[in-house]
Amino acid sequence: MKGLRLQLAVFYVLLSLPALLLIERAVFGWKFENLLVQLDDGRVEQLLQREAQAFDAALVAGARSEEQRLRLQHLVLRLERPRESLGTSAAFVLLELTPHPFEARLLQVEAEQLSAGTPRRPGADWLRRTWSAPLPEREGREAMRLELDLAVPTPWKLSLEAVSFEWRLAVAYLLIFLLGSAWFLRWRVLGRVSRMAAAAGAWAQGDFSVALADRSGDELGRLAQALDRMALDVQALVDTQARLATLEERQRLARDLHDTVKQKAFALSLQLSAARDSATETARAQRLAEAQALMGEIQHELAELLQDMRSAPPAASGAAEGVDLVPAMRRRVDDFRRRSGLACTLELPTAAPVAADVADVALRVLDEALTNVWRHAAAQTVRIRLEADLPTALPESAGQRPAGAAAQATWRLEIEDDGRGFGDAQATGMGMNNMRERADSVAARFTLHSTKGGGTRVALTFAGVESPR
Repeated sequence: MKGLRLQLAVFYVLLSLPALLLIERAVFGWKFENLLVQLDDGRVEQLLQREAQAFDAALVAGARSEEQRLRLQHLVLRLERPRESLGTSAAFVLLELTPHPFEARLLQVEAEQLSAGTPRRPGADWLRRTWSAPLPEREGREAMRLELDLAVPTPWKLSLEAVSFEWRLAVAYLLIFLLGSAWFLRWRVLGRVSRMAAAAGAWAQGDFSVALADRSGDELGRLAQALDRMALDVQALVDTQARLATLEERQRLARDLHDTVKQKAFALSLQLSAARDSATETARAQRLAEAQALMGEIQHELAELLQDMRSAPPAASGAAEGVDLVPAMRRRVDDFRRRSGLACTLELPTAAPVAADVADVALRVLDEALTNVWRHAAAQTVRIRLEADLPTALPESAGQRPAGAAAQATWRLEIEDDGRGFGDAQATGMGMNNMRERADSVAARFTLHSTKGGGTRVALTFAGVESPR
């Protein structure tokens, strides 16, 4: 049997049978009580008085005993159709309780003369009612009265005895319903939902080895199978994300090593070569001191990389923290000029407030571009320029920016040399890719222009932090 809806439908159809039986018994009992109220409102007495008058007229006319007996039987037959004789809509209750509820008697001086109806032996707990009406007194005739007896079992007595099978069936159905409800809810619904909740808790903790393995064809079974498939998909996604995170971390470390340690190692090798070829002790000492400084910088960069690997990634902050890019650029250009011996033209603004992560990208691009000039360009001069393209602010009169609102600058960093340049095939090395990736990480725009024999220009356009107008 598939489908919880079908199971529930069958289950509650079975439940409805004893419920309907109990309701029917209750309604029957209520109608029985209503009938008793109607029988006690005087209508039976009125009927007997009319019948007593009829019997009196028959006796005066000389009716014999057989005719009187037929009259009594006719009265009983009419009373067994109480809707017609008594005028009550609940009369059917009497005939359902017993086929012959009435017995009529014609009595003369406390002695039964004639009777009609089925002789009964009612039990002690039966309901009994007796009505009587005297016949008119006649000279030369003893006093007579017409008497009517009603004897029926009570509805609940009848339910326990006369229809005991139905009552026991109702009790049996009730017990089956209680036990079936407990089993159905425990094993077919609550137990399976509990297993789903436990599996979801395990999956939330990263344990995807837990499977529901519910092969039922109903709704909960199909849901369990869908959850198992989802868990497998989530596990595959988590594994993929872990591999991607590992790959991204390796790429980040490779990029940082290339942009810091490798560049300084190259500069260190050049300083050591220059020290070896120095003609004087003073020049050699200067080159060795420079080499020692580079060694310290390399050690510092390696220590920072190791610290980054050991510590958790920093939490993202809601607002960018501004730093001034100009002093750091000036120091790096001065170091490059001293170590490379190249002529450098530096054009910097007084201050350039940018976000910390943007400043780090700009300095890395500057270092990589200067290192490429030193290693590959064979240039004589390098021009480094940082321009602030102050915002194209919306006019206050347009109502689009309130007075005193912060304005955000756009900065453009250019590194241009007069070296030998290169073609497109040489613009895809690791250093170039690193610069592009770093620019993309902070939504900056990286451009490169170079022709053979015409020098190279590297440009990075990025946003600064907001500054008051």
